[in-house]
Amino acid sequence: MKVGFDAKRYFNNQTGLGNYSRWLVDGLSKLAKYEFHLYHTKPCAHELQVHSPKGLMVYLSSFWRSKYIVRDLVDDGIDIYHGLSNEIPFGIHRTSIKTVVTIHDLINLRYPEYYNILDRLIYKSKLRYAVRYADTILVPSVQTKNDLVNLLQAKKTKIQVLPLSVKSHRLPIKEEYAYPPTNDYILCVSGFSKRKNLVRLIHAFKRINTKIHLVIAGRKGDTYNQALQASSGIENITLMTDISDNTLESLYDKCLFCVYPSEYEGFGIPILEAFSHGKTVATSKVSSMPEVGGNAAAYFNPLNEDEIESCIQALLDSEERAKYEVNIDQRLLEFESDKLLNQYMEIYQTIGS
Repeated sequence: MKVGFDAKRYFNNQTGLGNYSRWLVDGLSKLAKYEFHLYHTKPCAHELQVHSPKGLMVYLSSFWRSKYIVRDLVDDGIDIYHGLSNEIPFGIHRTSIKTVVTIHDLINLRYPEYYNILDRLIYKSKLRYAVRYADTILVPSVQTKNDLVNLLQAKKTKIQVLPLSVKSHRLPIKEEYAYPPTNDYILCVSGFSKRKNLVRLIHAFKRINTKIHLVIAGRKGDTYNQALQASSGIENITLMTDISDNTLESLYDKCLFCVYPSEYEGFGIPILEAFSHGKTVATSKVSSMPEVGGNAAAYFNPLNEDEIESCIQALLDSEERAKYEVNIDQRLLEFESDKLLNQYMEIYQTIGS
């Protein structure tokens, strides 16, 4: 059986959807049960076969990916095509190719104000097509399943909840990546966008009388300058951007605990990453965060600075943290990588037979 993947995020994104794509494709390829193919707008060196547009389509690569790729999939004899980031190519329902789509979240429908009009129209059109024609829809949480049913009237029978996982191996921590060398700190791994709620986190943390540091690490976004201004002159708040994987490993490894104050997530990978380092998390009691955190995390209302402050203040006590940390190993079993990868294989087998 030949399985094709939309590899845009696999090659282009270093976080989020890229990490998911690499975890899935690399993990499945090691099982070696099927023949896997990657479809990307540019030629790339890889141990798997990578297909890219030819002829005039080289100059119209976005159109190739969203529609004209279908002809290549048919010519290549692909049996199953898996769209890894919320979409499948238009017109694929007219072929015999079976389709799987992973829909991570419906942020563009829940928070349309974050997108310009054209992007909203394009995203919604792609989502509607995928929901209507994909043979199987995979979502990482019950939250995303409910959003699909409520916002796009998706058929419940087509949707399977399959949580995400994180890489099983850890990078070795090198001494030069140790941060900070002396001070205890709390870690927040998050991009600086409005939905991530970092400015409110900073305001809440400033109210705590402590020498413990708050380190926020992530990509710059539209609220970075606001976060910078809110933390200006506060010696125990540090903002970090564009950090390496090894630095991130070191940050997780050495922190006291993590905080993740997002207003909405389709899953919440940083919660799982914190658990994989043995650290509990103070996080939002909304959307999918409790699905991931379970009884190994503490929760607050992300719109209430008093609750954020109180939750962080409580976890500064080591005995309070221990109440949650004792549940981490059991919680991680729910997201065990090999178990989830085998579930993907079972899905391919079912729709491909």
